Amino acid sequence: MSKHNIVKATFALLDDNGDLIKDATKGLSTDGIYVADHQGEGFSQINVSAIEAAGTPGWGNGQIKRTAYGKSMPTLALTALDLDFKINQMLKGFTQNANTGAWVRQLPKPHVAMIAESQSLDGDISIYECFNNIEFIEEASNNSTDTNSEADYSTALSGTVLAPLKSDIFLAANGVQQPYVIAKSTDTGFDLDKLMAETFGGYTTSTSSTTSGTSGQ
Repeated sequence: MSKHNIVKATFALLDDNGDLIKDATKGLSTDGIYVADHQGEGFSQINVSAIEAAGTPGWGNGQIKRTAYGKSMPTLALTALDLDFKINQMLKGFTQNANTGAWVRQLPKPHVAMIAESQSLDGDISIYECFNNIEFIEEASNNSTDTNSEADYSTALSGTVLAPLKSDIFLAANGVQQPYVIAKSTDTGFDLDKLMAETFGGYTTSTSSTTSGTSGQ
């Protein structure tokens, strides 16, 4: 089906076991998740590439008898409008220097989980694209001088999607794990709470008063 519009992007940091980090200092908020939808904040582009690649045909007796398919290797390209500064640094794995307060690149990269929500053309159906284990980079920082027009720079993040951190999530019907899932709100059996719990390392709305998080821009 066709879809349009970015409704919102929701992020979380997970530990090495794939569990949600619910801490306002070590994680993105006290309940662990951050919805990038505050004043002046949002995403103008969320593009997913390389979900699948064309297969390699296997020939026999002058005919294509089978096709071999490689692994799914999704990548992400995000363009943000006024993404919260601290959140941006934490998504990339930058840490704050105790002496200067400056943010400095640190490896290994954190495990970032994300759900990108879009909608059907009539706006009545939500589409959710989910990733459990992303590593983000911000390749460049561009600066231009203001003239009689303001010169803005929008944060551009690139993400590599890795295998999910837990072995029992993002499973196809045959039990094979994949790095990407997509859901439609009107599908039979759809359960947003369960989808968020899988994607965000056990997140539950029952133990949280908010799902939007804030850290101050």
